[in-house]
Formats: sequence, structure tokens, C-alpha cells
Amino acid sequence: MTNNNEEIISTLESKFGDKIQVQRNVLGAAAIIANNNLHHEVFKTLLEADEKTGISTITGLDLGATFGVYYHVRTSNALFTIKSEVPRDNPKIKSLIDIHPGAKFHELEVTDLFGVIFQGNEFDGHFVLPETWPDGVYPLRKDVNANEVKQVPTPQRENNVPAEGRQVKIIIGPQHPALLEPEKFSVTVDGETVTKVEPRIGYVHRGIEKSAETRTYLQDIYLVERVCGICNAVHAYTFVGTVEKIFKADIPPRAQYLRVIAMELNRLHSHLLTLGHAGLEIGYETLFQYFWRDREPIMDLIELTSGNRLYGSIMTIGGVRRDITSDQIPKIKTVLSKLRSQLPFYRKIYLEEPTLRLRMKDVGVLSREEALKLSVTGPVARGSGVDMDVRKDQPYAAYGEIPFKEIVYNDGDTWARMNVRLDEVEESINIIDYAVDHLPSGPIKIDLPRSVPVGEAVLTIEAPRGELIYYVRSNGTDKPERVKIRTPTLSNIPSFLSTAIGENIADVPSNFVSLDPCFSCTDR
Repeated sequence: MTNNNEEIISTLESKFGDKIQVQRNVLGAAAIIANNNLHHEVFKTLLEADEKTGISTITGLDLGATFGVYYHVRTSNALFTIKSEVPRDNPKIKSLIDIHPGAKFHELEVTDLFGVIFQGNEFDGHFVLPETWPDGVYPLRKDVNANEVKQVPTPQRENNVPAEGRQVKIIIGPQHPALLEPEKFSVTVDGETVTKVEPRIGYVHRGIEKSAETRTYLQDIYLVERVCGICNAVHAYTFVGTVEKIFKADIPPRAQYLRVIAMELNRLHSHLLTLGHAGLEIGYETLFQYFWRDREPIMDLIELTSGNRLYGSIMTIGGVRRDITSDQIPKIKTVLSKLRSQLPFYRKIYLEEPTLRLRMKDVGVLSREEALKLSVTGPVARGSGVDMDVRKDQPYAAYGEIPFKEIVYNDGDTWARMNVRLDEVEESINIIDYAVDHLPSGPIKIDLPRSVPVGEAVLTIEAPRGELIYYVRSNGTDKPERVKIRTPTLSNIPSFLSTAIGENIADVPSNFVSLDPCFSCTDR
């Protein structure tokens, strides 16, 4: 096994010869052109070379006579892209799930949006599109006008029904008091023990990727911010950063530090929200109120530094729109210091409070091996002993210059996943403190043309919930040819389908919230 990117590339070239074409320093470490189902063997080779190899996402492309199927594959410290094409009149390609189950949801999404069939991973109905979307219409194909698509009647809802023997299927969603967003989970129980979980996402699909093709790059910044209200700065950065890679632009250091501050404020906001929500799900409403109390000053800092509590629109192509002034820095440090002083109190609760430990310890255990197999990401992966954080593995913005600890727990349970987030709160405070203390002088933005050069780029970053990846393809105009967005939740949901099995139905909420799922992000 090797983690050296050049060694991995040499292994591929030695094994496949002229059957593949390797383009170094393209779309990450390298782009590997592998048609005729060679993508399967190429991925298998990457998997054998590095145990942390996993699927980040699959980008579908309408290339006219063919559909592009681009597998973005992460390793320990790099991103490889395996490029394949399938004919438009017979869009079939071999699935990867026989060697890597984590590819399942990513393949199903491409099937739903492009009509590409992954042999061995067929799906009846819709996976990410609404139930009212007509069969046989694939919205991301260039010849489909989403505004002209006629919706079909909503199918009859499934009720709680007997399954087999003593088993009962309980339908949670798409509208349910336990779900903050409209998604559906069919949970089969034997008595009070969960035996099966079947998800159905897509109820709030907004067609953002399609919409991005009709707007200018500058307009798309505001659009992608609305993928997620909590992580809006993170989404905006990933989009503009991808576009800047096509430009090969050199962004001013001060802008990169300001970007880090904005993204870490997003992380604090997100983690505190989730830690509070976890308390609510187990009936610990006091803990919920405490966390949300301490979240409010962070929201005030977001407003102070960006002008708005949620959508600050601070990111732009070439840098940032707003600077941090010298009189704002003491306010930032005061708020962060107060939050830091509260952390021992919260750690004591997570370590000693018997009710919390009873409802979280040894609940929803995900082993390290299973985490790698399913390509989970973020705190979910790190809670299972997988030391994977894009900020460390593939530094972006100013993260390569800022010291911080990568938080890893080996327990793999709900408690571990929540403790990863609690410890990351302190690391985010440290990162912001360092950034404001070492803020470089100079400009906060450079000017770049409105039209983006012909090209393509991919960027992966560490969002609060885990790895976030954008792919952008430019045709040389002021509007993108393709924008692909994969949010962390799509990669993390499969772990819940595994960890819920054998658990008590009463522990489903706490196990599920430990993934910190965001379905508006997933559906986008």
C-alpha cells in the first residue's frame, strides 16, 4: 500500500499501459481516461493502493452523442478523477458497488438525473427527484427544459403496515414531527428492534445544478449560497474556489485568511446547532437551550463580519467582498473567549451525565472498516477512527498556514460523533484566533474577467458535516456549462442504514442526528 500520488499514477500506467490515458495535475492529482468499463479496474487498483480510497462523487455530463461519467475518487491526500463515457442511445456502465458499497447513492443520483444505468445497481422509481416527476425524463440532459416538464399525480402514501411475521414497518415522513425536513424513512421493527431502514430523499429538490447553467458565474454565487443556510459561506467558497482554479488565479493572502474566518464561523454555528439538537432528541431540553444560547453570539459575529446573520455573501470570484476592521477584532476575540470558557461545562456533561451516556454510548456503532467501505466523511468518519480532514489532507485557502488538531475518536458510536464536534468547536475557536492575530496586510480581492476560460476544475473542502465537492465546467462564456454539487449528507446517509439495524427504535433519533443530516443540501 502506498499514499504517494506519483507512485499510484505509475502503478496505473504500468498496469494498464495504453488502455488508459493519465493526465497529471488535472482535476486534482490526475484525471484518468478509462472507457470500456475500465473504470471498474482502475478504481479497484486505487482501492488496493490506498485503504482510504473512497468515492467523493460522480459527475454526470451531457456531451452530445455521449454522456460523461466522471468518478471523483479521494485517497489519503489527493483527489483522482476517472473519466468514462457511455453512448447516448445505450447509456449503461458497470456499477462499482460490488467492490465499494459507498458508490451506491452516487450512482443512483446520476441515474435519476441523466438516465445512465449502472449495471448491478438498478433502482425502481426515483431516488433524488420528487415523486411527481415523470418517469423517463432526465432533467440534467441538455435537451430537457425543466420548466416545460408536466408533473404527474402524487402516488398514494405508504402507511404503517405489517411486514413479515411479527415485524411492522413504521413510516417516518415525509411530514413528521421528528423530521425537520421532508424526507421519508421506512423503518421495519421486530418488537422494538430495528431490522431494516429504507430511505427516500428528494422531496425538496430545487434543481440548483440546472439553474446554475442559466445564470452567470456571479449570479451563481448567490444561488449556491442557498444550497444551505447554515453552511452558505462554505458553499460559496467551494464554488468560487473551483472557478478560480480554472482561471489559475493567485488570490491575495488576506482574502484567504478572511475566507477561513468566515468558514470557521459557519462551522461553529453548525456544530453548536447540532450539539443542541442532539440534546433535544433525547429529551435533554436544558442542554439544547444552553447550546443554542451560546450559538447566538456566533450568529452575531457572522453579522458583524459579513453584514447578515445568515447569507453574508462575503465570497466572490477573486477574493472577498468585506474586510475585517481593527475595531472588530476585540469583539471577535471576546465572543470566542466566552465560548471557550463554556466548553469544560459541556465536556463534563458528555463525559459524566448518565442519561446522555445511556442514550448515546454504544448506540449506532460504525466500525472503521465499515466507515471506509461506505465512504462516509467528516465527523462521522472521524468518530470511527478515520483520520480524514480535507483541511489537513488537501489544504485550501489559508488552512495550510494555520495550526490546528485533527479530532479523531475510535468508539464509532453516537457519543463519539458528537464529541468530535464538541472538540472541533475548540479547534475552530483556535483557528479564528490565529487567523485574526496573523491577518496579512494587502488587498482582499483581485479583478477577474466575467467570462471564464474554457476548462474544468474540481475542488473538495471540509464543510461542517464533512467533505463538500464542486465540479465546474466552463465553455468560455459568462455562464457555466456544468456545475456539480455533492454535499456531505449524501455520503453519510448509508451509514445510518447500517448502524440503525439491531438498535432500539427509541434510539433512532439520537443515532440519526449524530450524522448531522441536511436534506435541503442533499436535495439541492
